[in-house]
Amino acid sequence: MRTSTMVIVVHSASLVLLIAFSFGVADAIRTLKDGPMIDAEGREYKSANFPTDAGYPRSPQRNDGPTVRVQCTAASMIIVVKADIYKNGFLVSAEELSLGESEHSQSTQCRAVAAGDSEYIIEAELQDCGSKLTVSNDSVIYSNELIISAAAGSHGITRRARAVVPVSCHYKRTHLASSTDHQQQQLPPSLLEKLSPAAFSLKLMTGDWTGEVLPEALYIGDLLHLEASYTGPDSGQRRLFIDSCVATLSRDATSDPSYYIVENHGCLVDATEEESNARFLPRRRASSLQLQLNTFLFHDDSRNSIFITCQLKVTSVMQMSSSINKACNFVHPRWINIDGSDVCHCCGSICSQSSLDYSTNHRDVMASGTVTIGPLMIFPRK
Repeated sequence: MRTSTMVIVVHSASLVLLIAFSFGVADAIRTLKDGPMIDAEGREYKSANFPTDAGYPRSPQRNDGPTVRVQCTAASMIIVVKADIYKNGFLVSAEELSLGESEHSQSTQCRAVAAGDSEYIIEAELQDCGSKLTVSNDSVIYSNELIISAAAGSHGITRRARAVVPVSCHYKRTHLASSTDHQQQQLPPSLLEKLSPAAFSLKLMTGDWTGEVLPEALYIGDLLHLEASYTGPDSGQRRLFIDSCVATLSRDATSDPSYYIVENHGCLVDATEEESNARFLPRRRASSLQLQLNTFLFHDDSRNSIFITCQLKVTSVMQMSSSINKACNFVHPRWINIDGSDVCHCCGSICSQSSLDYSTNHRDVMASGTVTIGPLMIFPRK
């Protein structure tokens, strides 16, 4: 009789332990569903504390900080997980952690790797590992799930349940179409330095060209307002030209696929496409050029982070336009130079410098530079 009673008590204790553990994991998941913390640049940072499971010994060096942290960059989601995720002294392994459902668990970018003695990290592009995209009027959300799969012990059993932790990155949309929009964000100095090597810069501007905005989320077809400038100490005596601009899916301007917006020494070839509103605007000053164009995506490619790299150069402000120093709009059926000189006839073929022009035009290129802006996150319209 005593033996039977003891068995009943043991089974009851095991049931209580299992129920307590299950509710503990559920509470942890609910913690991550609380409202997101969004920084000044519109990126969400989330963290959660997993509660200590009842009945398990506590680690002697218990850390009360969060055991799962999510950092959102402009193009990726970074998840940092502590090995003692439940704060009970039992450590999970890297093999037990993955981002996304099972079909993504074998992809390298969706697996955890060690980041020290007691932490693991998963870094994946925003659209990878089965992430789901939600777009509203004022935000863009990438959501996914961190999967904690309990590994089997040496006898084929486990005492931990599979857990699923929702993770997400929230971004505020950048509205560029309206000049009356007062929700624009200013470009931080750290990003400005990256976009402005030497004295050349390429900036994303508001619709009325009065201020600079963050290169964040846009809908396909939205107008981009780009301003290329030269700000060297001699800028008052220089005229800036955009030699070429190419759009790619990475910062590598030589990568595939690619699409040339400006080529052939200043020909705005994007303006020849149907439904394009691309054009150079009349100059406000010689040392800058303003360019507007519609956003686009690459066909049959799910990636939506676009980079634009431009080759810029300056000549003497007294130097006349030439076949290699020009800014040409396409106004069907002809090319027109915004600086007046009729030098755009070569845009339909190959623009090269004649031997008679070489000694003057080539010599008068005072400085040149390469600038990149991005990533610009572009989404299909609903």
